[in-house]
Amino acid sequence: MSTAVDRELTVIIPTLNRAEQLACCLLALKQQTLAPERFDVVIVDNGSSPSQLADVQRAAATAPFRTTVLIEPKRGPAAARNRGIEAARGARILFLGDDIVASRPLLAEHLAAAKGREDCAILGFTDWAPDLPVTPFMRYLAPDRGPQFRYATIRDPNHCGYQFFYTSNISLARHWLDLERFDEEYPYAVLEDADLGYRLEKRGLRIVFHRPALAWHDHVIRFWEFVVRMERLGESMVRFAQKYPELRADEGLIPCEAHRTRLGRRRRLHNALLTRMIAAADLAGIALPQRWYERVLEYRFVESYFSALDRRP
Repeated sequence: MSTAVDRELTVIIPTLNRAEQLACCLLALKQQTLAPERFDVVIVDNGSSPSQLADVQRAAATAPFRTTVLIEPKRGPAAARNRGIEAARGARILFLGDDIVASRPLLAEHLAAAKGREDCAILGFTDWAPDLPVTPFMRYLAPDRGPQFRYATIRDPNHCGYQFFYTSNISLARHWLDLERFDEEYPYAVLEDADLGYRLEKRGLRIVFHRPALAWHDHVIRFWEFVVRMERLGESMVRFAQKYPELRADEGLIPCEAHRTRLGRRRRLHNALLTRMIAAADLAGIALPQRWYERVLEYRFVESYFSALDRRP
């Protein structure tokens, strides 16, 4: 059961061994234009080391707004966010990442955009942090059309679709989260948000894009890190496809058997060579054709998907 409501907004932030980034996240929340008595923050530690957890608790102790630090032993952001929802005191819930730095009006913008829109989630805009050394690969990833964030592909800002349930910067009325919660069987920070978005969309939720709700992603992402993410996406997609067979016809989302033919030895060797080239170029800050990135990431995703599919009993 959720706790009593006595705030307009609760910010929920899962974290794992990123106390330094979380401190920056909290510093930005201390500088909000929204008065501190109008919101609270719930931080859910998801298995940090003792020293990192101590740093998290120290950072939270200096906040001018009510801050709760919880410990969730079950790994995964889905479990962490569900724990945060249970402790939330706000009529509206805002999900942020621990490496997200809010602009000063972020919280006020979420509340303003939500007025008269109880049937809507408000999706803010997340860009790279201004002082971050953005590599060519990162420019491919986000924020316009890449696989990390792809705001430029939103066709209708008043009905973005469940794929844009980005928990880096999205808010919704708490009553929606009494209907559905995150599926804790997703172990990674991939697809667990789209899964919830899909179930809520079927219940009538619309996602509205509100660009003035601006935040910055303070995280340098290397190519190899994102390769691992794509492999985890492939593994998680097996569960997603199993839960929602009506979506299997979308070959742009869920691989079909025709994709398996692209995993032959020749393609595997070519992909391995291209992977090493991209990794070296990424470290050197050299831009490569976008199609090269796409080929490698798609291959890793499809390969991981069928590998996980074949392991299922």
